Amino acid sequence: MNITNETINTLQAGGAKITKKMDNLLGFSNIIQSLNLKKKGLALEKIALSLISARIDQPDSVWNSVEHIKNMSSAPQAFNINPKGIKQKTFYRGLVLLGKNFEKIYPLIMEPVNKYFKLDMNNVFVDWTSSYFNGNKCSLAKHGFSKDHRPDKRQVNIGLAMTAGKCIPFHISLEEGNLVDMKHFKKDYSAFKKKLPKNTLIIFDKGAKSKGNCKMICDNGNDYLSAIRDAAELREKINQVDKDSMMELFSYENGDKVFGYWKLCGEVYEYLYYDERKAKKDVKKRQKMMNKVLKKNKELLKKMRKKGFKAVTKKKRKTAELNNLIVTTNITIQERLVEKTDEEILAELEEDKYLDGFFALESSRNLKPKNALRLYRRKDKIEKLFSDLKSVHKIRPFRVWDDDAVKGAALICMVATLFVGLLQLTMNCVRKTKKTILDRLRRLTLVVNFDGFGNIIWKRFANVGEFLLKFINLSFG
Repeated sequence: MNITNETINTLQAGGAKITKKMDNLLGFSNIIQSLNLKKKGLALEKIALSLISARIDQPDSVWNSVEHIKNMSSAPQAFNINPKGIKQKTFYRGLVLLGKNFEKIYPLIMEPVNKYFKLDMNNVFVDWTSSYFNGNKCSLAKHGFSKDHRPDKRQVNIGLAMTAGKCIPFHISLEEGNLVDMKHFKKDYSAFKKKLPKNTLIIFDKGAKSKGNCKMICDNGNDYLSAIRDAAELREKINQVDKDSMMELFSYENGDKVFGYWKLCGEVYEYLYYDERKAKKDVKKRQKMMNKVLKKNKELLKKMRKKGFKAVTKKKRKTAELNNLIVTTNITIQERLVEKTDEEILAELEEDKYLDGFFALESSRNLKPKNALRLYRRKDKIEKLFSDLKSVHKIRPFRVWDDDAVKGAALICMVATLFVGLLQLTMNCVRKTKKTILDRLRRLTLVVNFDGFGNIIWKRFANVGEFLLKFINLSFG
């Protein structure tokens, strides 16, 4: 008599389930197949789908993601992958292939997204962020202005464009870490401008605003809305406006009011606002800065009385690679001593206090002041998406070094974010954060009973609450 030993495995199933549902809807695997990028071994679409599911289940390095797929995920069951074909080299090579075709794949995904979710591109948000590296071999990775607050690390810059209505990111780009936003905007706009209908309003931050960029938008038949870039220019506008002439736009729940004023200046419309709530925050921010300066000066004087100029001098040793040579440099850093009293320093900090609560916008379209402010403030949707990419889907730090592998990793992370966002729309739970949704999806487990030969006897879902039951039964018709 043959005796077979049965085994029961509990596998994480949320990532694989949502990925499979979105693949059935959007035909993601068909898009990868149509490019005919990989002809031997494990199919590239299966590599991509399983990596996306792992990014949703347990965002981590590619190495750890492959281990998760092999040992703890239901992805092999969902995508019909032979466990023997799950190897680290296979997945790394697949990631490189995806990265090489990064600029083809994401736009192709947007075609079925537009078909099912109707992308409204009348108002579009564009923004940029950076993501740092723990290495220096990627040619895209350069030192630049770090929005991760890690100036010590090399980084790449990420650009996103999003529809204002349903907040669907329809464009993503990766550029060198030292590229400034103004130049990055030109590249991004050139890439997606053909997709935009005439008179689209492009809403972006003042860091990308320049006369050349604004002219480029208008010449293409679109409009823009951005903030006034120069503080000196803002001062001049405030000095020209009488506060009493500003009309009240709305008030907050605490009673603080927002006032607005606008006028046509040449070919553009300028909007000046005074926000009482912002004014209070600016006062607190200045007071905090003043306290910081006083504390620093006090501590510095105390150290100098004891150690003299040694207290403000630091020595640093820096090593860098130059072709086949290693160059080591000794650097001496000394804090600049300012011959000013505390009263003089504080007076300088208070020079701009009349700017508290004021800010200005500029647009090529004639908008009502309240509408212009509402649209510009909604730009925080794209900033929240960046936050999701970094804190929820863990796009930073990049743990791959090849340029194409970096692009592949960014593509996987972005598609995972897109799938979760589309699930929010489909299940009508946009008020819930992506973290809340993912926490629930990660509870979903698949219990599989195998016989001694590895054949499945039965399988079923566990930990199924009300939300997960609705998710499992979700159908796109």
